[in-house]
Amino acid sequence: MTSPLSRFGGRRFLLTVGCGVVTSVLVWFGKVSDGVYSAVIIATVAAYITGGTAQKITQQQPGAPLAGDERG
Repeated sequence: MTSPLSRFGGRRFLLTVGCGVVTSVLVWFGKVSDGVYSAVIIATVAAYITGGTAQKITQQQPGAPLAGDERG
């Protein structure tokens, strides 16, 4: 059974998009500067990519060789 969040891209994706929307609204109303916007977007995308990589590493198939493992 799939969760309702997975229909929209998953929890991590929705949080990333939500963070971008909130930050964009704050810039629109002048509450944060463009430098802060840039830092938040870069950090959010980096966290999204890191989370995806970590998830793939932890969900590796049993018995599958690790990347760079020559013994496989």
